[in-house]
Amino acid sequence: MSVEPERAEASPAAEHVAEAVITLWQQAHEDVAPTVSEEQMRVLLALGSEPTDPDQIARDLCVSASWATRLLDRLGQRTLVRRLPSGEFSLTGAGKCVLEATRQRRRQLLEQTLVTAAPPDRPVLRDTFNQLYGVVSPLARVPRSRSPL
Repeated sequence: MSVEPERAEASPAAEHVAEAVITLWQQAHEDVAPTVSEEQMRVLLALGSEPTDPDQIARDLCVSASWATRLLDRLGQRTLVRRLPSGEFSLTGAGKCVLEATRQRRRQLLEQTLVTAAPPDRPVLRDTFNQLYGVVSPLARVPRSRSPL
């Protein structure tokens, strides 16, 4: 069975885009919060703006509830999250600052990418970022399946 030509061409491009976005996110994370582990950053992102219980964090990250609780407790020791009387966790002011500073640095890195591109490529690259966002955003609402790994 042959792969459609468009799909075959899209796979390497998709992989390159994924690697570039991951690299930008990791660079932003390292620039802003090098002492916060990748796992801890994932928990901060999963918490978002609403108080969340550890079981929901575990489901969102496809990990065990005990793993999520241990990370939340470590983040609590670092004053990045707090446990509410309801048993839910929420970001502290410091946790919100870490996330916002990381997002701001990521934006700066993306803007730098646009600025350093050749002038004729800038509108194309900007439009591509916008199209990618429009396509990827709805995927965030698709339920995840547990990884076999």
